[in-house]
Amino acid sequence: MTVDGSRARRPGGRTRLVTERLWAAALEIIAEKGIDGLQYEELASRAQVGRATVYRRWPNRDDLFRDVLARFAETSVSIEDTGDIVRDLTTFLHSFADAAASPAGRAVLQILLRRAGEDDGLHRVGVELLDRRTEELQRRLDRAAEAGQLPEVEAPFVNMMLVGPVQWFVLRREQPFVLDDARAIVELVVAGLWRAAAD
Repeated sequence: MTVDGSRARRPGGRTRLVTERLWAAALEIIAEKGIDGLQYEELASRAQVGRATVYRRWPNRDDLFRDVLARFAETSVSIEDTGDIVRDLTTFLHSFADAAASPAGRAVLQILLRRAGEDDGLHRVGVELLDRRTEELQRRLDRAAEAGQLPEVEAPFVNMMLVGPVQWFVLRREQPFVLDDARAIVELVVAGLWRAAAD
């Protein structure tokens, strides 16, 4: 599925390979130069395709940003359901940190944070991706609440409590974010949710 809910096309053969090269090249450029530095001419050159191929797939830059960022989100972060909410949130947070710490992820994170207050196409892409991830997280939290592993909670708040420290870690610190860091954050947040529910 695409970010807007429509079914994504699943290109095959040469078309799939070209698309994969374009995605890889786009993320490469974003990592090096940021969103503003991504130009169709350089993208075509790095992906070894004609400029017409790029324009045909993405008639404007907003389409390109939406597709590339959605692809990045789909291939880097997911929320599992093993039946253990602490384990699942820990795995999710660690995966998010790995994705955010990659060259492309760091660039995407910085750009989305920098433009969070701007009403432009890129900001809308960021909001759409966050909404989709929040909906997925809410479903997982609801199942955990039904199983008695959590009180009833709202995903936007939980997401903020979990992801906020990771963003700081990735943007401000040099050492890697390890699984023990993820587990410590998750356990602290879960304990706080139970305490808040009891008050």
